[in-house]
Amino acid sequence: MNLKRKKGYCFKDILDLWLQTKENVKVQTKQKYETTIKTYLDNDIGHILLKKLTDDDINNLFISLQNNNVSISIQKTLLYIIKSTLKLASKNKYCEKIEIDNLKIKQPIKKINVLSKEEQIKLEKYLKEKINIRKTCLLLCLYTGLRIGEVCGLKWEDINFSNKTLEVKRTIQRIRNDNQNNDNKTILIESTPKSDTSKRIVPIPDFIVELLSEFKNDKSYYLLSNSLKLYDPRQFRIFFERTLNNVGIKHINFHTLRHTFATRSIESKMDIKTLSEILGHSSINITLELYVHPSNELKKTSIENLVKFMTK
Repeated sequence: MNLKRKKGYCFKDILDLWLQTKENVKVQTKQKYETTIKTYLDNDIGHILLKKLTDDDINNLFISLQNNNVSISIQKTLLYIIKSTLKLASKNKYCEKIEIDNLKIKQPIKKINVLSKEEQIKLEKYLKEKINIRKTCLLLCLYTGLRIGEVCGLKWEDINFSNKTLEVKRTIQRIRNDNQNNDNKTILIESTPKSDTSKRIVPIPDFIVELLSEFKNDKSYYLLSNSLKLYDPRQFRIFFERTLNNVGIKHINFHTLRHTFATRSIESKMDIKTLSEILGHSSINITLELYVHPSNELKKTSIENLVKFMTK
């Protein structure tokens, strides 16, 4: 897979070549790469000739990204794309090796929203009234930390009522529609979870097992659509927002349920390794850094416990 030989290649030429090597990745992953390149690279460093591209150009790009509050996730994706593209260029002798191994992305302290205990109790009370499958699945997310695409992808065959567990083995999401014969801008797809560790078996609390048993249906049906039809995460998000309004809780995004599950688990002294596996993380550090945010109450209790230990 070579570029047609010419006097000079722009960085964009090699980005296009690199994208061609990504034919075997998930559709949504390749779309993410294409969108990221178009938005942040094509009009910035994409036009620069490879032989004139320097580490300063790349460093300045990331300084600009940080100054404009571009998310850490996008910056990490960009760094991966740039490093991989430069490696490809060097391997094919389109340019000399450009050293950017020392380039670090500054990780800001992230404030992640978590429901207070009072808010969670209030929400749960509402969900248990006039129970239906959508309310049950919101409770399931609160007590398992499932992502929205994961809960939308659950089928009845994934629920083991005897062992009181569920298996995460698919996810549903909406992606850009690249089919020119279809007028819809986006399409709904089912795919495998985001990583190998995301494929997991998760315990279900007894009270949720009982609730689920009330709605049990054909094993090939999705829980939320109650049919073979894919259930759109966008629909579930709208239902969640409507639920918050009915309960009187300020707007939060759906992922807050996952953060809340992780935080409550730590507060109840769940083992970190166990929590990490339930969440589907590849390492304990991800769990600690991203999802576990001790409350002031927990910090205070921890200090008091230390004092008690020292004064025994």
